[in-house]
Amino acid sequence: MSEPLSPSWVHEGTVRTIETNWLFQLRTERHRSRSTGIRHDYFVLEMADAVSVIAVTPDERLLMVRQFRAGSRRDSLETPGGLLDVGEDPHEAAARELLEETGHAGGPPQHVCTVWSNPSLTTSRTITVVVPGVRPVARPRPDPEEELGLEWVCIADLPGLVASGVIDNALVVAGLMTWLVARSGADRA
Repeated sequence: MSEPLSPSWVHEGTVRTIETNWLFQLRTERHRSRSTGIRHDYFVLEMADAVSVIAVTPDERLLMVRQFRAGSRRDSLETPGGLLDVGEDPHEAAARELLEETGHAGGPPQHVCTVWSNPSLTTSRTITVVVPGVRPVARPRPDPEEELGLEWVCIADLPGLVASGVIDNALVVAGLMTWLVARSGADRA
């Protein structure tokens, strides 16, 4: 299925900005339906794009982090990652986040996929990259409010961890599953 040439609703401008801070801008935007002419104000949360790092060791394990997430009010097992600085290259951000959060580095980051975090509400995308051959090179230096636990996961265990809900961050799941499918296809080729 191909994407339509133009969206079914036309942007008619920003109605008002509700909140602006270091993390996001919340605004309403007016859109009009091309087919019916109905106008509607949508809430749009403008946020920076993020990077998610699939960190693979030479012995085929993944280095993951466990950290608290306020939205779910619990700890979450995830790939390392974070927000991109304005104008920052996702591959450079991946190497930076991996080093800061885990103290590990590896080979050149390779693009896996880019997904919209929640296109009905936010402008943010998550870029997933894989970094092969990760190894410890320094002490982790997470942000002061980050309390991260490092965990090693066997690649073969990923589908079961996703199916059981142990790994349940949708953006992490999307990146990991896309990577596994691509990896599976490459193995057959």
